[in-house]
Amino acid sequence: MKRLLAVACALLLLPASFAFCEAWPAASGDNAEANLPKFTPAQLLEDFQIARRALEEGHSGIYRYTPKARLDQIFNQAARSLNHPMDAYEFFRVLSPAVNQIKCGHTSVILPEALRAELNTRAPLLPLRVRVIAKKPYVFRDYSNVGQLAGMEIRSINGVAARRIVETMMAAASGDGDVETSRQTRIGDLRFSNLLLSMLALKSPYDVVLWDAKMKREQKARLEGVPLPKLQEISRAAYPQDIPSGRAAEIKYLDDGRTAQMKIYQFGGFSDLETKKGLRAFFKESFEELQTKGTRALILDLRNNGGGEDELGKLLLSYLIDKPFKYYEDLVANSDTFSFLKYTNQPNFKPPEKMYTRDADGKIHLSGHPNWGINQPNKPTFNGKVYILINGGSFSATSEFSSHAHYLKRATFIGEESAGGYYGNSSGFSPLVKLPNTQVGVVVPIVTYYMAVSGYKAASRGIVPDYPVEHTIEDLIAGKDRDLELALQLARKEIR
Repeated sequence: MKRLLAVACALLLLPASFAFCEAWPAASGDNAEANLPKFTPAQLLEDFQIARRALEEGHSGIYRYTPKARLDQIFNQAARSLNHPMDAYEFFRVLSPAVNQIKCGHTSVILPEALRAELNTRAPLLPLRVRVIAKKPYVFRDYSNVGQLAGMEIRSINGVAARRIVETMMAAASGDGDVETSRQTRIGDLRFSNLLLSMLALKSPYDVVLWDAKMKREQKARLEGVPLPKLQEISRAAYPQDIPSGRAAEIKYLDDGRTAQMKIYQFGGFSDLETKKGLRAFFKESFEELQTKGTRALILDLRNNGGGEDELGKLLLSYLIDKPFKYYEDLVANSDTFSFLKYTNQPNFKPPEKMYTRDADGKIHLSGHPNWGINQPNKPTFNGKVYILINGGSFSATSEFSSHAHYLKRATFIGEESAGGYYGNSSGFSPLVKLPNTQVGVVVPIVTYYMAVSGYKAASRGIVPDYPVEHTIEDLIAGKDRDLELALQLARKEIR
C-alpha cells in the first residue's frame, strides 16, 4: 500500500524534475520570484478552501493528533492572512505550515511543477549539505569554493538567524505527531538549501555566518549559489561514499557467525540488483542462514528506512516471533469515493469492492489488505537477541514493524526516536490535489492505519530508544557510527 507514497514523499523531500507547465512563465536567477504571477485574494482563498475541504473529506486521520477545534482555528487564521495578492511561493508559505499542523508525515504541500523544475535545474542553491542536530544546522559537506566549512555551525544566512531558519523549516516539514527527529531529518542535507529559497525566500549570494568550534570564533563566508545538478555532480566526485548502493537490503556476519548485521534500506526493491532478488527471498534465505550458522545476536539496521510495502514489514516480523499475531487493528477510510478527486489525475478512482467492507456510518475498512486479520509466523524463527537501530528517518512501514517489535518486547532499540507514530499512520492511496489557481499541490492520504499494539503512553511519539545515542557533526563527517558500535558492544556481551 505505501509504495503509492513514494512519489509524494519524493516531491516533499527533494523535488524531482518535471516539465514546465505551460501556464507558468519560465523563471530563473535571483529575480525568479519577481517574475511570478500574482493571484488575487479571492483566487487564493478559493484554492485554500479546496485544499481544506479535500483534507476534511478525505483524510480519515485528520484529527488524530490535533483536535478539530484547534485545527479549525489554525486554518481560519491562515485563511485570514490571504488578504493581499500573493504568488505561488507566498501562498505555499501560508498553506504548508497550516496543513502540517495535522501532524501527519504522509500529508504534504508541494510547489507547482514549474517551480519544482526551477529548483531542480537552474535555481542557485546554497552549496552546502547541512545536517540539523539538536535544532542547530551544521555543515556536513562543503561544495563551495571555500571548501573548508565542514563541521562548522551555521549561525545565520543573509542576516536571518539560524534558529528562525530551522523553526520555519520544521514548521513546514510534515511529520507524525510530535516527533522532532523526523522533522530535523526532513529538512537536512540538500533539502536545507532547497527550503532556504522555497520557505524563506533567501537567495544567492548567501552571506553565511558560522561558528568554528576548533578556532573558537565566528567566520563569515559569501557563497554563490550553485544549481542542483552541479551540486550533485560535485558530491558524486568528492564523496562517493554518500552515493546510495541502490540495494534494498544486505547482511553480513561477525564473530564467526554468532552475530549478524542486517541492513534494510527500504521495504521494497532488490537485495541483489543483478539477480533481481526481492526481499521475500532475501528474508527467507537470510533467516535460514542465521539458523545454519547458529547466530545468536541480530543487529537490524533500519535507520533512514522510509518504509515501503506494508506486507514486507509484517513478513520481517513473522521471522522473529513463533505465535500467530494480529498486525493491524483496523484500516479505515472515510469513503470509497471523494468529490475532490476532480482536482487529481485520477478523478474516477475507486478501490476494488473486494478490498473493503462498509460500516453503517459509511466508513470503509480495508479488510482485503494482505496484513488484515490473524497472521502466521514464518520458519525458521530467529530466537536470539535482536538489536534494532532507528533514527528520524525510520518511517511508515518501518515504524509499523518497529512498533510490533517494541510491543512484543522482541528487540532492544538503539539510536534516535523513530519517525513514525507508534500507533499507526495515514497513508495508502494518496492522491495529489492540484489547486486550480496557484497549481500548488496537496497530498491527501486516504487510509488511516491502526496498529494492533497497546500500552505505550506517548501516543504522539515514535519509539524512544532504550539506548539513546547523541551524534556530533564531527562523528558524522568522520563516518563514526556510534549506534552500531553500541549495538556490537551489547551483542558481544550477550554471546560470550
